[in-house]
Amino acid sequence: MTTETTLNAVKPVARGWSLKDTIWILSVYGSTVGAGTLFLPVEIGTRGPMVFFMLLLLGFPLSMVPHVLIGRVFMRDHQTADKSLPMFGSCFGAKGRQAIKIYFCIAHFPVTLVYGISLVNALDNLFTAHLHFAAINRGMLSFIVVAFLFLLLSNGRDKVVSTLSALALPFALTVLAIAIILIPGWHLANFTDALKATNTAPAGETIKNLWLTLPLVTFAFCSTPMISPLASYYREEGNGGEQKSVLVIRLAYGLIFFSIVFFVLSCILSIPHDTFVEAKAQNLNVLSVMEGNGGSNLIYYIAPLIAILGMTKSFLGVCLSVAETFTTLTGEVIGAKSEAGWKKAKVIAFLIMFAVSFAVVYVNPDVITLIETVCGPLIAIFLFLIPSWLIYTRKELQTLRGLTAIVVLFGGLLTVSALLYGMFF
Repeated sequence: MTTETTLNAVKPVARGWSLKDTIWILSVYGSTVGAGTLFLPVEIGTRGPMVFFMLLLLGFPLSMVPHVLIGRVFMRDHQTADKSLPMFGSCFGAKGRQAIKIYFCIAHFPVTLVYGISLVNALDNLFTAHLHFAAINRGMLSFIVVAFLFLLLSNGRDKVVSTLSALALPFALTVLAIAIILIPGWHLANFTDALKATNTAPAGETIKNLWLTLPLVTFAFCSTPMISPLASYYREEGNGGEQKSVLVIRLAYGLIFFSIVFFVLSCILSIPHDTFVEAKAQNLNVLSVMEGNGGSNLIYYIAPLIAILGMTKSFLGVCLSVAETFTTLTGEVIGAKSEAGWKKAKVIAFLIMFAVSFAVVYVNPDVITLIETVCGPLIAIFLFLIPSWLIYTRKELQTLRGLTAIVVLFGGLLTVSALLYGMFF
């Protein structure tokens, strides 16, 4: 059978809905609604309502559409027949496949660093500002947190996916509950006053704010690392094929978009502008600075715990595929052949990732700057540009050409341009 025939042989399989399908929806949701979501209100709250309007207009097409498209490309990747994660393997030669795996790690590993930094900052803020404990040495706290995360990650894909699924629904309900609880404290003046300030600002500044927020929107809605194992699962015979995988992604992103937009709107209408400025200055997410009514009610203590939960599950969701891919690369470098060799490769890969994670988390760089100038643009290259380029250069993917691919390409170019701005201006 030719490569082209193999790629086009992915046919929908008649199959009813199952618990596993629901678990995958919750897993995609759980890996997406996390730290990026909790930083969106901070950025929008400081940059103005025009960014929120952009979120309403572009958030759904720049999230659901590219993930469906990359999911379809992954589903047509015959390399998954050997149970490996789909990485556009059928579209490249051996060196190209290695390059894609390396780039996947380069693009997504910084995302795990953002979650690690955010988690340590949220814990430190909870202990000192909320519970009034003595300040904990950041080096010790960083080591304990990062070690705990990698210990959880070492349990393997099935356990991590199950953990994400178990955490996703409680987290989703709690985030929505917090947004609803904030409704009595909504003040339209928070929005209108900020809109007036935007109207008096130079047009160039407003456009720049909109432009530079695109990477954060891409980051907040990204679940590419979970689409890879999802495609690997649905390619297996009897699991539903491409049709079911696309349905799962669309349903997941319907929940994701509604949750994020409602949460962001509720935060903007209920939290003063100065609080967002404070959160950004302290490298904190919105839940860590949420005070409720005078800082004395239950939300003051619950919100930081929810932020910690969100950061933990997002780290696991993103780092799952990164760790597996990096382990594969490490095994190939050391020439692992036996089971013992692959165990050694896993230990080496995890130790390297742990050391880098610990160092960066300890240094504590600004997370929003990291998202806007590194994470968002690098993810956009993998999520938007590479699939679009493959669709228009590979005959076997020509059925995916059209308006959808063009929209994805345009969105990717806009997002990646923010990286160039960050480098040269």
